[in-house]
Amino acid sequence: MTIGRLILAVLLLVASPGRTLGTQPSSPEFGSGTALLSSCRLYFEMLGRTGAGREDTLTQDPFGIGYCAGLVRGVVNLAESLMPTRLCVPPGTRIAHAVRAVVQHLEASPWTLDQPDTELVLRAVEDTYPCP
Repeated sequence: MTIGRLILAVLLLVASPGRTLGTQPSSPEFGSGTALLSSCRLYFEMLGRTGAGREDTLTQDPFGIGYCAGLVRGVVNLAESLMPTRLCVPPGTRIAHAVRAVVQHLEASPWTLDQPDTELVLRAVEDTYPCP
């Protein structure tokens, strides 16, 4: 359990706004809910409604699209491991479903978009997949 908490702490630290990496998008502020919402919307545009996708979307912000899917997956996996009584994702749930839940949560609460994206993802998946 100690290793899991360490991994969660590192994830929260690495994904926090204001960090400096060699090449990061300049606007909107990387690590914020605003940037995450933009990237996750592109993720769905890339997938397309039929799943066929639009390859040209990937060229707009490939880092952001991957960041969105990776952050959501990472937060879900860690939360399931470290908080099994607070997060119960149904078996067979695809990452796209969790990303959709995050997008809906962010769109429903625009006043939170200046907050750290990692915290917003955790809140969104906790609200979407609560344990009985």
